[in-house]
Amino acid sequence: MIHVYGIVDELDSLPPLAGVDDAPLERRRVGGLELVVSRLSGRASSEIPRDAVLRHAEVVEELMSRSRAVLPAQFGPDFGDEDELAAAVRTRSRELERGLSRVRGCVEFGLRALGEPERAEAGPAASSGAEYMRDRLAEAQRRDRLLAEVHEPLARLSRATAVSAGASGSRFTGAYLVPAENVASFREAVLRVESTHPELTIVCTGPWPPYSFAGDREDEA
Repeated sequence: MIHVYGIVDELDSLPPLAGVDDAPLERRRVGGLELVVSRLSGRASSEIPRDAVLRHAEVVEELMSRSRAVLPAQFGPDFGDEDELAAAVRTRSRELERGLSRVRGCVEFGLRALGEPERAEAGPAASSGAEYMRDRLAEAQRRDRLLAEVHEPLARLSRATAVSAGASGSRFTGAYLVPAENVASFREAVLRVESTHPELTIVCTGPWPPYSFAGDREDEA
């Protein structure tokens, strides 16, 4: 079995650690792409050991510090042999090349905006369907405005974003692909959002390898 950690660009050297199941790390070139992999013995169980997931993440972190760009692979099914790996990479070569170009020089930050759901003030119920729809529209507009006030200052400092709004107007999650030169400004922008919206609890994590942007996305900021 062949386990893939990611696609790299201008990798200085392999990290001085073993991969999943303590297997040695290896470099593979398929077409114009270079991959970091390791050979594993087949697992008897379909369960994924926690230590294997952690080791995978450790290898990807090390690759980030040694490469110009890393398109990280999610921990998932391994490939049966070299031919299967090569066929899979060639099938998606254009997508993978675009992804590698997109994440070059960037890291990922995650953000969660948490708060109590807005509660409508006590009052008479809507007297008609039209009034009910007006109330719903006003609530949606408040939610969109809050999302924009939190998201847009961060999106301006990002190469790409992936945002998911919650059911309440006062909570959402986002992933931001931030160029290295914008990291300090991004953190400052998060602090400004916190001060502007004290009613929210802002949780920002990272920098991480850009797992959220490893697919074929078109949501560049």
